[in-house]
Amino acid sequence: MAFYNREGDIRRVRAVLSGEPNLVYFVYGPINSGKTALLMKVLEELPEEYRVFYINFRGIETRRYEDFVRAMFTVRYEGVWEKIKGRGEIFEAVLKFGEEVLKKVNDKFIVPLEVVKAFLNREGEKGDCFYYLEKLMNHLNSKGYRPVFILDELQMLKEVKGNGPVLHDLFNFLVRMTKETHLCHSLCSTSDCLFIEDIYSNARLEGRAKYILVDDLDKDDAYNLYEGFGFEDKDLIWNWIGGKVGDMVRLYEEKKQGYNEEEGLRNMLKYEVGRLNWIEAKLFKELERADKIWNFLKIFKEKERIRFMARDNLEEMIYWIQENILFYNPVEGTICPQGRLIHRAINKKFSE
Repeated sequence: MAFYNREGDIRRVRAVLSGEPNLVYFVYGPINSGKTALLMKVLEELPEEYRVFYINFRGIETRRYEDFVRAMFTVRYEGVWEKIKGRGEIFEAVLKFGEEVLKKVNDKFIVPLEVVKAFLNREGEKGDCFYYLEKLMNHLNSKGYRPVFILDELQMLKEVKGNGPVLHDLFNFLVRMTKETHLCHSLCSTSDCLFIEDIYSNARLEGRAKYILVDDLDKDDAYNLYEGFGFEDKDLIWNWIGGKVGDMVRLYEEKKQGYNEEEGLRNMLKYEVGRLNWIEAKLFKELERADKIWNFLKIFKEKERIRFMARDNLEEMIYWIQENILFYNPVEGTICPQGRLIHRAINKKFSE
């Protein structure tokens, strides 16, 4: 299935990457709205002078500082250290090596093994991985390259600590790369908007960060994408899943198994109701205030969207947002179900 050309979203990201780096950008939106696919589409079409570092923390266990370093850096060339350490200033040689092995889009930073060991042991100033990254970005700029640093599923680093929280050092670095030195575009992608709010406050990002929303598709764009999937009953599908790209892929897979569109949608709804049943069982087993938390979800039996009010029902809202049942939009200050299908599952659950 080809990527659907989301011109408005693509234009916004391209505009950010076209000028001088000035701000850290949060790319956010509901789960399965197409954030990663959008970013990859933009990155693939960038001019050759760009050098992109796209690090995706999904599925990577990052509980310790050492895990973070291994997620960011890799060693791919044996014997490199021996080749470069006779060139004079070792650190400058490592930077030159870093430039030579880059592709336009990189999933890690490639460095010699001894450099990774220095990062892990944090041996002096040059054992600081952020010191190295700043020097590398400066080096790339001096050679006419335009670096872009993208961190996907950044919320996975919440618990990682070095000398302190890694996220604190990381955002200091990102602010320095953008607002202070203008060396490198920096984008952070996540569907965990509570995490964004926490980072925005704790890292003091006022005036240093901005948001890009990648939402589910509107009706016209969704109908066009339905055609690409070969869907026939567009009105039915819109009523069930709306413009959520991830749910379109799920329905496409249902049809591949021989189900018609309505059968596939009902199978998907059954799964979402089952997910709510599991959360309900876990909730009432683990939490004393289970009744209040569970009953809060009933609000969305009648409403599609509510305003976020921090003084009311904060614990309840946080619980359902963390369970990926509700989506919090930090720019609009609203909360809604993660999609039409989960909204339908909520209605079904509280109508039984």
